[in-house]
Amino acid sequence: MDRNTIYSDGTYLTLNPTLHVEDSEYKMSYIAKLLEKVEWNRPEVRILDIGGGAGELGKLVCDWFVVNGYTVYASGLDIAEEMINVQKKNNPYIIKSYVGNLEELGEDRFDLVLMIDVIEHIENCEQFADKLNNHTKYIIYNIPTEINLVDMMRNLAMRKRYYALQTASLGHVHFFSANSAAGFIARHHETVKSIFAEYALYVLTSPHQNYVNQRKRRIRKIELVVSVVIQKLIPGLAPYLVQGSMFFLSKSKP
Repeated sequence: MDRNTIYSDGTYLTLNPTLHVEDSEYKMSYIAKLLEKVEWNRPEVRILDIGGGAGELGKLVCDWFVVNGYTVYASGLDIAEEMINVQKKNNPYIIKSYVGNLEELGEDRFDLVLMIDVIEHIENCEQFADKLNNHTKYIIYNIPTEINLVDMMRNLAMRKRYYALQTASLGHVHFFSANSAAGFIARHHETVKSIFAEYALYVLTSPHQNYVNQRKRRIRKIELVVSVVIQKLIPGLAPYLVQGSMFFLSKSKP
């Protein structure tokens, strides 16, 4: 079965009705740290948001540039027209949209491409990353690190069904560790800066009902508290032990 079907037939939206909009400000807090590392010399910035979900995070990125004195021209690329329509509704900066794959971009180029929680969904991710270099100077990735001690233990407890369920519900077809995520970026782009975003503290403090419900489960609550302690006491090891993701600011390779 074509895995893209879950996006085009509405399955993904049914299983993920919020499109993770509740995480937008949390993710933006890390993206802002990466944006500050670049001298954006042009007064106008062209941004492409690939697989931008609800569009809220893309809007926050555009807002950041506007607040800092830039004129923004944003575009969106998604394989599902329904998703593009959601993004255009929530991100008024979008002036152009593409439905399909990178080939739809033609010769269009951008100053910045957002790849936030996207690469793990793409079957031919290596080829995709190489082609992306032809369309931009900078790329910001967020890659979930699902190969860690906590998730591997969860997989064993679930009789090795955890990762299969992640594919079925979230559409993840690749699973990364902190090391393999960094290796992926290094193979295809020049890494400018990386940040491990520890997830447990956010889940423990977010008022969103999804996370409130998670905290009601005793084992999950204990896991989250232990993860926060690990992050504080041994931050260097945290990416390999607890749930989180890696944010990368990368520069395209010729």
